Amino acid sequence: MGYEVTEREQSSYTCEECDKVFYSKKGLRYHSYEHSNAWPYQCKQCGKGFGSKFLLKRHMPKHSDERLPRCDICQLSFKFKNVLSSHLNIHDEQNCFRCEQCNKSCLSKSHLELHMIKHSDIRPHKCDICHSTFNFKHCLFAHMNIHDEQNPVICEQCNKICHSKSNLKSHMTAHSEERPFKCNICHV
Repeated sequence: MGYEVTEREQSSYTCEECDKVFYSKKGLRYHSYEHSNAWPYQCKQCGKGFGSKFLLKRHMPKHSDERLPRCDICQLSFKFKNVLSSHLNIHDEQNCFRCEQCNKSCLSKSHLELHMIKHSDIRPHKCDICHSTFNFKHCLFAHMNIHDEQNPVICEQCNKICHSKSNLKSHMTAHSEERPFKCNICHV
């Protein structure tokens, strides 16, 4: 695959069946279930397979009519109450995990440290095809899709090349009447 990692040790794992690259052994293992369809955990309601009990548990609220916990301040809803509790910290003016450069409030010290990389000029992950550089290894791997001639992710309506299937899905809203996001102030 056409990339190199500078200033950090390269550690990637390639699927032997489809050559897809992962940056963790766990990611490759979960991906291998897609080829064998031998998922260790399966939803009894819809049949979807999962690589861990946690992922199956996280999926189950999709089948429930139970009202999701919602933030009273910004109206975001969450699948789990503990995630809502953590989220409430970002509305706290005394939150000590606030970025000094852009004032973004983070949930924890590790989230703040990860966020600070975005403000950094350090981009150790380099594509050796077009020489673009990235702060994070997963961004480089996503970027590599634009160079993948065998499996390009292309919009059938305008031929735009997207970095991933999820980017294509987001892009497709441009071709539809769907407007999934509304302004919190004027609701338009």
